[in-house]
Amino acid sequence: MMGVTQMDQFTVFMAQLDKTLAQEQLSSTDLVYVPVTFSFHNQRLQVAINMLKTSFNQGNNVFGVPDILDRIRMLVGLELADRPQSRWPTKMTTQQLTITPHKMVRVIPVDMRAYQVE
Repeated sequence: MMGVTQMDQFTVFMAQLDKTLAQEQLSSTDLVYVPVTFSFHNQRLQVAINMLKTSFNQGNNVFGVPDILDRIRMLVGLELADRPQSRWPTKMTTQQLTITPHKMVRVIPVDMRAYQVE
C-alpha cells in the first residue's frame, strides 16, 4: 500500500485486536488470563508472553489478528495443560496498557477446555 508505514500497520493491528477481544463471547469456567506484550521492533511485530518466558515475531508475514490470537492461545494452552489447575492465572491481574505507541500490553483470555486431556 502506498503511503502506509509499518507503524501504521501496527496501530491498525492493535485496534483490530482490541475490537476482536471486546466482541468475543467466552463464558467458559476454564478461562485463564495471560498478559501479552505486543511491540513493534525492527519493522516486525513482536509478541512476548512473559509468564511462559517465550516470545515470537511475525517475520515478514502480514499481521493477522486471528492467526496471532490462535498462536498465543495454543502456546498458553499447551504449556498450562501440564500445570495443576490451581496454578492457572484465572484472575485478570494486569490491566491493558499502552507503554509507548510501539509497545502495548493486552490481557488475552484462553479457554483451557480446548487443551485438556481427558
